[in-house]
Amino acid sequence: MLNVLMVAAENDALPQGKVGGIGDVIRDIPKFLANRNVNVDVLVPSYGFQTSANPSKKVLTLDVQFRGNIEQVDLYKLEVEGDKLITQWVLDHPGFCIGEPGQVYFNDGGNKPFHSDAIKFALFCAATCELVANHWFDKVDMLHLHDWHSAIVAILRAYDPKYKILKSKRTIYSVHNLALQGIRPFDNDESSLKAWFPDLAFDYQTIRDPRYPDCYNPTRAAINLSNAVHVVSPTYAKEVMKPTDHNNGFVGGEALENDLINANEENRLFGFLNGCDYDFVPPEPVSFEQLLQEVKASLLPAIEKNNDKSHRHQVTSERSNTWLNNPHKGPTLLSIGRLTDQKLKLLLLPHHGQLVIDSVMDELKKFDSRLIILGSGDNVMEDQIADAMLRHDNLLFINGYFENLSQQLYVNTDLFLMPSSFEPCGISQMLSMRAGQPCLAHRIGGLADTIKHCENGFLFYGNTYHEQVEDMLHTLASALNMIVNRQEHWQEMQSNAKAQRFLWSDSINQYIRYLYNQKCYC
Repeated sequence: MLNVLMVAAENDALPQGKVGGIGDVIRDIPKFLANRNVNVDVLVPSYGFQTSANPSKKVLTLDVQFRGNIEQVDLYKLEVEGDKLITQWVLDHPGFCIGEPGQVYFNDGGNKPFHSDAIKFALFCAATCELVANHWFDKVDMLHLHDWHSAIVAILRAYDPKYKILKSKRTIYSVHNLALQGIRPFDNDESSLKAWFPDLAFDYQTIRDPRYPDCYNPTRAAINLSNAVHVVSPTYAKEVMKPTDHNNGFVGGEALENDLINANEENRLFGFLNGCDYDFVPPEPVSFEQLLQEVKASLLPAIEKNNDKSHRHQVTSERSNTWLNNPHKGPTLLSIGRLTDQKLKLLLLPHHGQLVIDSVMDELKKFDSRLIILGSGDNVMEDQIADAMLRHDNLLFINGYFENLSQQLYVNTDLFLMPSSFEPCGISQMLSMRAGQPCLAHRIGGLADTIKHCENGFLFYGNTYHEQVEDMLHTLASALNMIVNRQEHWQEMQSNAKAQRFLWSDSINQYIRYLYNQKCYC
């Protein structure tokens, strides 16, 4: 039996274990690997929370060399429901709890990107190497690392004599978001590679950042030092081998394109789509009035907290009341996701003396249509969307994330808007299609691999920001016209979207055959 160790920062199989899409992936991959008779151990930090949030048992204490000291890191086995071939583990140490207990990522702000998180994940990786090399060597066949948070495992495996035994373990590195690379200095900082591992001898040329020669890049290091590199869609695999052109709105290899080209030439680079879980039973649709009542009910606890966002939630609740008293006949659009440059930059660019989002809302008004945006993230973007809501009575901004409400929104709205500047795979478009809701999206990355224009959704494209915005607005007008005036075609598109399947079982076959380099009897 094949034994795989998944090492990651997030895991939605655990309470509050998810921040982004990687949490969904780490939740789902083990389940479908287990269906193929693969034994999976999943390892994440405790964040000062998971050992008390779940029935757990301390299994052993690791002595880990870190920053010139011996740190004691405890390994806990979590007793959570699931397949017998899947075991959930956490590593526990006071340094893994930065901010509030359960907080996965910590934003230091200012000019110290990844400062605190880098220290946390460096210790987590060192403890992982200590665990596998000296306690689990016979238990683990494959090391599967996810994003920069686990990348130092590949560095220690390559350069630390204590862990050279790990070179016999095939190591796979999955890139879920190439825009976040975890770059830190080599030296002269408490959050630096030499501060954590002062005696480590390494090859600067292999792991240094191409843009900042005094910094190491964990993502680049893992790409260069792993047996296989995995990105999460076929189209994205092609895009990352091209240089990024931010001036014209193209996001590619983010300075790592040469390393990814080399990996591809060495037959180490693979692009497989993530899957979607179709065992999920969506909620039943409700009336639009009931949906708005659910919005208000979801916001009430947040309003009662009386924090800095309570006023914004109150405005949203009042807008919901306005909509309740003024029914509309046109379609309702939906956008759910983190408010980041990746997701929403196109909507916040200038356009004919206003923002693109203003042009979108003006277009919607022609069809008596409304837009609901659910999400949180960048504070400036939150303010921009909130201000847009004040300018447009057909916009409802729900600032936060409410899982139950999001599932209701998917099944009770008409068209999903996903104007991402880049999208390695994307999960929101899969969830919207699963609910029978076509998606209007940018023809890039995983969106191009999952949406068929005018069959199960709509795609826009352009070689510059201007072209992308103009084509998005043109495509939006066409989509609204179809929904309102070509009902038969629209209903066919809805049926096509709901029938589309992006099966984890298909992806897992590719994982086993290509990433794990095992025979796959598909």
